[in-house]
Amino acid sequence: MPYAIDQEALESPSMKVLDINKPPVKSIAHQSFPKMVYLHPKDKTKEHLTKIIHNSDELETAEKQGYKLKPHVPVEAAEDLSEHFEAEAPKRGPGRPANAA
Repeated sequence: MPYAIDQEALESPSMKVLDINKPPVKSIAHQSFPKMVYLHPKDKTKEHLTKIIHNSDELETAEKQGYKLKPHVPVEAAEDLSEHFEAEAPKRGPGRPANAA
């Protein structure tokens, strides 16, 4: 469960000494909204588009538009190494005669 600094405890007159390493905190209850949704690209090497929604009606509308709750992790494009290496492999393997194709 997440925590936040308790401002009421900090400002109370009963607080005499403040430990900087352990300030007074309070628990934050889970909230369903606001929520971020993602629109995945057709080209998987690009980033997704994001949208923040504030209620369940906006979530339904965003899902109809194609937004998803899970984020998209871009896939790196394959690196072209043809300029550094020979593009064609030799046709003749080791131990084969020179006239064999």
